[in-house]
Amino acid sequence: MSRLTATILIFFFSLAMIITFRNQGPGVVNILTQANTAPAGSRVTVVQKYPVSSLNPADASDTGSARIITNIFEGLTRFKPGTALVEPCLASSWEVSGDGLTWTFHLRKNVYFHDGAPFDANAVQENINRMINQSTDKATTYADFVVAPIDNVEVADSYTVKLHLKYPYAPLINNLAIPMAAPMISPESIKKFKPGGHSTPAGTGPFLPAGKIGDGILLKANENYWDTPPEAGEILFLTEQDLNKRIKMLLDGRADVALDLDFAKTADLKLKGYPVFRATGLDMCYLGFYTDKKPFNRTQLRNAVALSINKKTIFNELWFNEVRPALAPLPPTVPGFNAAGDVMSFDPQKAVSLLKGAGYDNGISFTLVTFTDSRPYCPGGGKALAEKIAQSLAEAKIKVQIIAYPWEDFKMSLTRREGDAFLFGWTSDNGDPDNFLYTLLAGSQIEGGMNITHYQNPQLDTLLASARNTTDQEIRRELYGRAQETINRDSPLIALAHSQYHAAASSRIGGFVLSPTGWDSFYKITINSEKPK
Repeated sequence: MSRLTATILIFFFSLAMIITFRNQGPGVVNILTQANTAPAGSRVTVVQKYPVSSLNPADASDTGSARIITNIFEGLTRFKPGTALVEPCLASSWEVSGDGLTWTFHLRKNVYFHDGAPFDANAVQENINRMINQSTDKATTYADFVVAPIDNVEVADSYTVKLHLKYPYAPLINNLAIPMAAPMISPESIKKFKPGGHSTPAGTGPFLPAGKIGDGILLKANENYWDTPPEAGEILFLTEQDLNKRIKMLLDGRADVALDLDFAKTADLKLKGYPVFRATGLDMCYLGFYTDKKPFNRTQLRNAVALSINKKTIFNELWFNEVRPALAPLPPTVPGFNAAGDVMSFDPQKAVSLLKGAGYDNGISFTLVTFTDSRPYCPGGGKALAEKIAQSLAEAKIKVQIIAYPWEDFKMSLTRREGDAFLFGWTSDNGDPDNFLYTLLAGSQIEGGMNITHYQNPQLDTLLASARNTTDQEIRRELYGRAQETINRDSPLIALAHSQYHAAASSRIGGFVLSPTGWDSFYKITINSEKPK
């Protein structure tokens, strides 16, 4: 989970916490050394790679924590399981004013927080006002990401709340679905919560913290959940960083769901009869050009490079099925994805022709700056990818000098604008196309450092501004389709690949769906009587 990878994007607070809990009357949930257990057979054990830092949404920025928080806390909206599409959650419906500045949310009735407090419009107002008041000019949090466009919150009646915005902002609905960004927390719980203590505030989700079993974090079903209570009585989250040990836990029956696997392991498990799962992440590895300086201030030269990269061969040889070759500057799971806009398929002969037409009969050479570390969208590191790209470009008489740095040093090299081009990546949390295209390529993003390419195109800026200002999804899809065609035609960056998530489950488990967000809901999980294989 990103998690956001660009140079100046969000920095997150994290607290080192012992994550063991129990209910203790109204208010917060505190530590328990050993948890009470549900009836035998109703527990689902999940093993993941990542440790957990906190179950307080205000402090959590890591994947391990986010996965558990997703099952405890809810927002006004949520992501539909297995997709980046937004659906109603604590708000049953909403509408937006014609000018895009007022969002009216109609709240579900008969919803209660884990501490027994009722959920209503006053609770929504208190939660969002708290986020606004806590926003500072210092370290940026997920909450800042949500409240930036919000001017004020109005309670219209007990179950209707209006968010008045400073400017039209269609991705708001996605931001509100991020459980770490906009969770609805019991106001009474917040009053009793002590930051830095070993406790978590009360949410409304299908599960609530129930204690510690060994080093694992136990959740139990919320029997008072506003929707149908979960079938699984308990979810036990374990952390095991060793891939082979996670696999063995599944094979031995000590885990029901194993996350953070790789393609090879899941292929073996599938042959053994285990259900396996794969999802494309909300991220993108890309090659970016400094479009405001030679040689890549010329579109022909950028296009020549784009035409000379054989993505399919490169990623099959490097990380077969560990990443998904990109077809457009959006992941296929993001609404507005337009594969038809990929007009720069591998064609080295056409690349040579473009170079000659630009006056480079003998080809060109350039310096490519990259990173050495592994990233989800680049599992073997940027240097290995750069070397493969250089081999591919050589077919079109394009020579590449590679400079590779460790991740933090690499990001500093981008601020110095070293080289002529760079390999980088972007991870989105809200799953909206705006978070990719506007963030990375809008002219207004140059000054803040997000548009590292310094690409400026008034036509693209108009398309992206219009798309973030309208909430009509059909219009947005059309605008983003045209935007991707413009980007692919001008090639300020070349989308290379997206990460792939892999998981497997026991045969006794049903209803599990792997999420492209990286945070999986276990609400719909079912348990059958068949013994694990």
